[in-house]
Amino acid sequence: MKSIKEHLMFILPLMAMLIGVEFILIFNRVTTSYENKLKNDYAILVVSKKELTTPIARSVSDKIDSVESMSRKEIAKEVTSGMQDAAMAAILKDLPYFYRVHLTEYVSLKKLKEIKKQLKTIDGVLNVEIFGENYHSKHTMFKLVKVILNIFIIMLFIVSIFLVIKQMEVWQLAHKKRMKIMEIFGAPLMLRSGILFKIAFIDAIIATILNIAIFIYIKSDWANKTDIDFIRNNQDLLINISDYIIMFTTAVIIVLISVFVVVIKSSEVPEG
Repeated sequence: MKSIKEHLMFILPLMAMLIGVEFILIFNRVTTSYENKLKNDYAILVVSKKELTTPIARSVSDKIDSVESMSRKEIAKEVTSGMQDAAMAAILKDLPYFYRVHLTEYVSLKKLKEIKKQLKTIDGVLNVEIFGENYHSKHTMFKLVKVILNIFIIMLFIVSIFLVIKQMEVWQLAHKKRMKIMEIFGAPLMLRSGILFKIAFIDAIIATILNIAIFIYIKSDWANKTDIDFIRNNQDLLINISDYIIMFTTAVIIVLISVFVVVIKSSEVPEG
């Protein structure tokens, strides 16, 4: 029972760190996907007395992806609803061109305002509307959530790494006699610490497998039941094969760092 408890004291903090890593990977994928969706749905409205083409718009900013022409006839119909055709023809004659300008990526509000100024320099452009307030609120929300998540993950990592190192020190004390005998026979420091590597490496594999099982369950079961449409319709963003490799690699790196810290720390302490 004591042995199981000791392994859990190592596995659980390690799992917490791996969960943090996976949350970052998932959040980045979800954020990128959602920003692409917002980017595709969002468009800058440009009013011009001259025709505006994609090459002309791109000449002032490389962040512009395409220019979509809005039907002047449809706009004239809305303006002259209930009026005679002659009135519509007269309005259509003097009506400027309307365009939706799409961007290559989801940019900051500051950059958006720069693009607005750049578009206004194009000959013939009368007005540019970026709908900045709505755009800014969504962009700010993403930045805030990302900062909060990163702070939480960093704090989780710090606490967990201390717990992992502390448990490593317990194992080192348990095998102190064996390691001392190896030292007497001239075994190098890393060879004497082999038992620590072995135990920690096995627990790292267990922690990785448990984490993968948790996230596979979330993807295959929870995602189908959630009320969040975006998650339900984009389950491929939750976990993929590359995440398995990243989690295992992270676990091994944490193990190596922990063992090195404990071993070097103990080697610096003089025998009493």
